[in-house]
Amino acid sequence: MHKLLFLVTALSLSCVAAPPAVEQQTRALQTVLHQADDAYYNRHKSIMSDAAYDALRKQYDRLVSDYPELAEPNPIGAPVKKTTSRVAHDAPVLSFNKVYSDEGILRFLEKTGTNLLYCVEPKLDGLTVVLRYRDGLLTQALTRGDGTTGVDVTPAVLASGAVPAQLNHAPAQFDVRGEMILPLPAFEKLNQRRIANGESALKSPRNAAAGSLMLHDYAEVAARNLQVQFFELLKTDSPPPTQRAALALLKKSGLPVVESITIPADDVLPAIHELNDRRANFPYETDGIVIKVNDLSVRDRLGATAHHPRSAMARKYKEVPVQTRLLAVKWTTGKSGKRTPVAVFEPVEIHGATLQRATLHNLDFIRAMDLKIGDWIHVIRAGGSVPEIIGVITDRRDGRETEILEPQE
Repeated sequence: MHKLLFLVTALSLSCVAAPPAVEQQTRALQTVLHQADDAYYNRHKSIMSDAAYDALRKQYDRLVSDYPELAEPNPIGAPVKKTTSRVAHDAPVLSFNKVYSDEGILRFLEKTGTNLLYCVEPKLDGLTVVLRYRDGLLTQALTRGDGTTGVDVTPAVLASGAVPAQLNHAPAQFDVRGEMILPLPAFEKLNQRRIANGESALKSPRNAAAGSLMLHDYAEVAARNLQVQFFELLKTDSPPPTQRAALALLKKSGLPVVESITIPADDVLPAIHELNDRRANFPYETDGIVIKVNDLSVRDRLGATAHHPRSAMARKYKEVPVQTRLLAVKWTTGKSGKRTPVAVFEPVEIHGATLQRATLHNLDFIRAMDLKIGDWIHVIRAGGSVPEIIGVITDRRDGRETEILEPQE
């Protein structure tokens, strides 16, 4: 009888419904993450920094782990809009799993095998493109999209002049993956031209590169001086045995390839630090460093999740957050009538700049972060420039914090 009672109790506890507050925050997190995915993958805009996105994603994953009934399908990115020319990828175009510390890299090395060779490469901050060459001719160029289908941007890629329309010494079937970027000098020149023409300056090289491929004015695309660097051979007739050999084949075929060094596991961390020290001297933006298993047979054996290969890891640059207190939230109204909440906090000094305001995007973002007036918060300068709130220090609450409400009409 006691055993039966224990079993019934255990079953009832395992089926406890999520508390209303948990369900409310989970739904808010889903809304924010979908908006972020849609902006990033379909409109090529970042509505929040990687750090802010990853913090919200981590919170969402924790909640649905405790209450699986709240989960919903979680694709790599938002679905490609129906108004675009969609083309299916031959195989999923995956993301990279990310860590923000050396300890995370050491765990990755231990899991994959410390007796292996690894390739260390800068993680370029641009737009992923997949190019299909057949018999040496570029037949199709696709964006990554949601990882399953991408947008056909072949005319824009050809107009950019960043890649050869025809390759020499390439296999008959040759599918490659790279990153379309706008180098910093070209970005500066583009903004100078826009300002001279009475147009607003573009905010970031990454968004400018992505937006360029969506243009149908191909003369303008050609004038922007886009570049691309390739970092993965997706498909060919006789696959090479290693990542190093794959990059050599890409280079031999006439494609620009990413800088890459092949080293043993013990040298990975020093190589990461050396590459990080050189980051400021690159003529393009990077947002991390990628570490890949060199042996492609090991890569195939390790396999992949629905999101990322198990044989590669991205070591992201992490901004050190500064603590301050949220004083107020002011709502601004744009020309379209859209209202946007702006956080006002006690001034903090980050990278030589005094910050005291940051956008909160919308009410869903506020709810997802569980932010209240009077909270102690973590603030960073995302990408070294944009102030952003990435977390709340709930342990410092004293009960005097107040809810943030959207102003009434």
